[in-house]
Amino acid sequence: MPPTMTNSAQSVRKRRRPAYSCAECRRRKVRCDRVTPCCGQCGALGLASSCVYVENRRVAPIRCETSSISSEKHGDRPQSAPQEPHSINGFHAPATSGRIQGTISKTRVFGHGHWMNTFSMVEGLAALQPIGEWYETLFRSADDGPDEVVETVAECKRLARSVKKQRPSRRCLPADIHRFFPDRKVMDELVELYFSTFESCYRILYQHSFRIEYEGYMNSTQTGESSFLLQLLLVMAVAGPLHADVNVRREMAAKARLWIHMAQTWLSGPLEKDRITLKGIQIHCLLLLSRQVNQVGADLVWISAGSLMRMAMQMGLHQDPDFIGDMSLLQKELRRRLWYTILEMNVQAALDSGMSPMIMDGDYNTKPPSDMTDQALDEESSSKREVSLQSLLARSLSLRLRATRVINSMQEEASYDRVLELGNALASTCRDVAIAIEQATSVKSFAYSFCSHLLRRFPLCLHYRYALKARANPLYSHSRQVCLEAALDLVALLEDDLYGRVLCTGGGMFRDIITRGVLLVFLELSPDPEADTSAFAKKRNRARQEPLLQDARRIVQYTKDRVWNGDTNVKIYVCPSMMMAQAEARLDGLPVKEAISKAMHESLGICHDMLKEMASNTTNPASGPDLDFWANGMAGFEVNLDSDFDSLNDGIFDFDFTDLSSQWAGQTWL
Repeated sequence: MPPTMTNSAQSVRKRRRPAYSCAECRRRKVRCDRVTPCCGQCGALGLASSCVYVENRRVAPIRCETSSISSEKHGDRPQSAPQEPHSINGFHAPATSGRIQGTISKTRVFGHGHWMNTFSMVEGLAALQPIGEWYETLFRSADDGPDEVVETVAECKRLARSVKKQRPSRRCLPADIHRFFPDRKVMDELVELYFSTFESCYRILYQHSFRIEYEGYMNSTQTGESSFLLQLLLVMAVAGPLHADVNVRREMAAKARLWIHMAQTWLSGPLEKDRITLKGIQIHCLLLLSRQVNQVGADLVWISAGSLMRMAMQMGLHQDPDFIGDMSLLQKELRRRLWYTILEMNVQAALDSGMSPMIMDGDYNTKPPSDMTDQALDEESSSKREVSLQSLLARSLSLRLRATRVINSMQEEASYDRVLELGNALASTCRDVAIAIEQATSVKSFAYSFCSHLLRRFPLCLHYRYALKARANPLYSHSRQVCLEAALDLVALLEDDLYGRVLCTGGGMFRDIITRGVLLVFLELSPDPEADTSAFAKKRNRARQEPLLQDARRIVQYTKDRVWNGDTNVKIYVCPSMMMAQAEARLDGLPVKEAISKAMHESLGICHDMLKEMASNTTNPASGPDLDFWANGMAGFEVNLDSDFDSLNDGIFDFDFTDLSSQWAGQTWL
């Protein structure tokens, strides 16, 4: 039942009791000892300047005609309708900072179809007024004084937490999991590798807060929360293939699969509201990336990306922070970075899976992330900026979503004019991004390669089917040229030693050279049967094809390296070896069948020897924490997984998620 409600739509409902906790403790959702001039919590964290006591901080905003007022029980905030959108640099964003329609509760947002919005519909009904008065007493705080109802409600909550702890999915990671970590020096190198590579385009973690929590955990391994430990495990799993030491790469490869399964199990727990946080979103993003980097179900990432997107939308990440509630510049930027990371992962996974991105421009209004540096965000200043690859990628996101729908459409084939239109726009985008990166001195080689790969695979896929038709129909010769150039751009990524390591181990998009580039390169090396076959023509053709032959040889070596790095599909090396032999035989005028047969037997023998050696050197996964043992909840350290939620009911019923980043350790950075 709803609390007591007013009859006037313009009235303001004040708190029924004063706010006892200081503003900083209320924001961080911790108990305040109410000492003046500085409480114990703020004094311990060096936040004396922020320790202030404000009464009647929360009042209900004025209602608009179409706005919804939600129940105070759930700490929900009324939201008004956003105004008509206008364009900002090609991005459609609302013109004013109006509120969204619907309800905000804890970490989630709800449209009018959710039952919580029914509370706003009965506001002002006199028949429910007496019930509402008694209903409000159920949610009084113990700070208001002793009360039998309040004490009974508090006891019920304690019992509920005890019941939930007994559920199978409410278990934590093994308390001794740190014993299976690599050396501290290696861990530091892996963390540094992650932030200097993949974070350039996928802005998942906020480096400053992560490093503070990382240092705190390494100094006291018994204090880590499950959510942070999973972040750390996945960061090491993602960065493992990049390490310069081959022994470290092998060690990480052996452990990454177990860590990925642990993270997947943690996320997949049913009815787990504590997963619906910014940390839960970050873990989900890291999990999808680590699955692709380590080839663990990489071809099914699109399915998981859909779950991640729905989780993010339930948390309101698809709504710009300006339309949700008051929050700091840092909190707004973190939400925007995460949303556009999720959009990027979704469109890349959709392209790989041959499916639709399942989202359109009108489904979100979140503004693209800015190019502010992390230091500027720490200082709440917009003066320090640098080239942001995520911002560059965001500019073409709408275009690439449309291109993906055309590429993967199962109902009809787009006209070639439409393909050319999209292809020209994609080519222009690739050029603009390349120019912007070349003019920036702060972009590292890996970041450039990663960003280029994320972009250039779209024109390759868009023109691919027409490039294969070009031999029979010269009208498609433009697509043939576009695809060949794109394929050679992919091969050129192997020149980047660091990014080349990911290409040798990864799945999904990191297999583009095999799944798309190989065929195009070797088709170009195969002369047409009707072509001039004179000795002079063959000599000229061989001279012209020599640069392409070098790229083809690099592809063959690359496929061999993939098998050596753990890819168990021998065809990825045997087939390019056969195509290479055929191309060289034709160009040299040698018997083709004999050359192909010889290449097949030699490459197959090499694969057999490599797999035999890998099988004999495979480490026993049981040497790490046992996943079944952990999943059954027999190991773990005590932590209250409900603390992030039940503690929110202390104080002023402020259940929004604008302060979720303060859940991270090292809160002095806020």
